[in-house]
Formats: sequence, C-alpha cells, structure tokens
Amino acid sequence: MGVAHANEPAWHKVVYQVPVAESPLTHLAHKHHELFAFFVKNALHGKGKKDFEAVSQRVKNKIMWRNGSGTNIYHEAFVRSYPFAATVDLQGMPDSILLIAYLESQWHGKKGKKSADYGYWQLTPEVLKEIQSLDYVPAILKTTHINKLRADASLSTQAAQVHLHRYHFYFANVAKFSESDAWLLTFTAFNWGAGNVKRMIADMESEGVEANFANFYHRLYAAHQANPGDVSLRAATEYVPSLWNIAQLIGADK
Repeated sequence: MGVAHANEPAWHKVVYQVPVAESPLTHLAHKHHELFAFFVKNALHGKGKKDFEAVSQRVKNKIMWRNGSGTNIYHEAFVRSYPFAATVDLQGMPDSILLIAYLESQWHGKKGKKSADYGYWQLTPEVLKEIQSLDYVPAILKTTHINKLRADASLSTQAAQVHLHRYHFYFANVAKFSESDAWLLTFTAFNWGAGNVKRMIADMESEGVEANFANFYHRLYAAHQANPGDVSLRAATEYVPSLWNIAQLIGADK
C-alpha cells in the first residue's frame, strides 16, 4: 500500500499502523480488527455505547461458537476468502466491508434462495435489478444473469460495493455524518435498508435529538425492546455488534 496522505480519511491511517512483520493472513486479520475498533471507539458513547455493548455480549456466543472439531464458521469464512481478499480492489472502502460477506454467507457463493437472499453477499433480485439499471455500473454487471452474478466472488463483490457506496455517499456526503458514524450506519442500512435508517434519523431530528450513530443505536435498541417479536428490528440491532464480534474473533484467532 502507498503512503497515507493528510487529506485521506482517518481510518486509512489505522491501516498503516497495523504491524507488517507478520504473515499476510495475520496482517489482514489485524486490519479487520483495528479498523472496526476504530469505528466503534469513535462512534459510540453514552447510552448508545451501553446498549451496543449489551447486544455485543448477547450475540457473542453465536459468533464465537465452535463445533466439536474446534471450527468456527466465520473464521473459516475469513480464511477461505483470503485468496480473493488479498487481491480485491476495495475501491477506497475499508477492509471492514468484507466482514459483511463473512456474516451473510460465511463466504459461500451458493448459499440462500435464488428467489430471495443469495450468494456471497446475500443480495436480493430486487437489489440486483436496481443496480443493473444504473448507468454508471460496469457492463458486465448489467449483462450477467443475477444468479450467476451473486454466486461469483468478484462480480457479487462489485455489486455489493455499488450498493454500499450509495449508502455511504449519502451518510458521509449528504447527511454529513462523521466517517465512523457513516460507515456504521452504512453497515446497518445494508441489513435493514436505507429507508428504515433514514426514517429513524429523521424522527430523531424532528424531536431535537442529535443525529449520530450512538443516539441512532440507542433508539434502534429501544425500538427492539418495545417490539421484541419484530424479527427485522432484532436483526438490525444485532447486525453491527455481530460484525464487531467477527472482527474480534479473526483479529485474535490466527
């Protein structure tokens, strides 16, 4: 990697602080952990931090669970993805985006239902058709059948990056959230949908609540507590804590 410049996002500098005198796989594991730790540290405080920590602890066993052979599906996904992850063009995004694919499919290209969530990133037909309608996406994304696209590591990752870029551009450049807030909101939106995230933020602002990820997460947690049977709210509440647990798992287990 090149030299980080002063006008680059602060998370870029985290990457360069990770020790390089180690194996490439360990180096990537450390980057995953240090980058997500940076986002969590800078975005969470107050009640939102307390809620986040409680949920992180609750989902920890599910993420850290190992079978009788000592195998963890998320760690195995990280190792299995490495030949791809070592060469993928991240398009200026943090390595942390790959945690989504570890969580969503455990890096299996044919996981899920083709009529719904499918492939490495568990993208739906509706999302892929919308992406394929965009003028600026590469021709290969437009012309490849959605099932083949979702089951291909490179193509599905390119599609996911288009999806993530749209979310992140809004949160970082339109709504003007800090970079850590913008990335954690982007990850939440990948699971819960940008519309749901934007509506919750709008409700906060209409009530005079400062719009940041910590306050957003506190409200999301409270909404789930008030509606414990809502599967969508539960998934949204657990999504970023689950990613954080995966980052800790692979960062500590090489």
